[in-house]
Amino acid sequence: MHGNCVESWLNGLGNIRKPLDDESEVNIGTDEPDAHELILKLLRAYRGLANAQCECLPDTTLNVEHHIDTGDAASIMMRRRRQAQTEDAVIDRNVDVMLGAGVIEHGDGA
Repeated sequence: MHGNCVESWLNGLGNIRKPLDDESEVNIGTDEPDAHELILKLLRAYRGLANAQCECLPDTTLNVEHHIDTGDAASIMMRRRRQAQTEDAVIDRNVDVMLGAGVIEHGDGA
């Protein structure tokens, strides 16, 4: 898409002028003002698609459920990857946060 086409498309989405609450923290990896403004407009237009809950990454506001159909095959459980013992507490805390937010759920260890 060319610049003018993208601008026209973004303008048609609406609500691209009202700033985001944390807009000053947006870092797109370039100092080019036009690119930065274009990304901000895109984020503003789609602000309703993400909901920040607690410390977890934003989840979608769309009603989506994910299921992996394994057919007749049984589920498998993979061994945990090795990590430094000093990281165990951080990992456990992050898992608890994600469980509490409903991002992940307990498995039965099949």
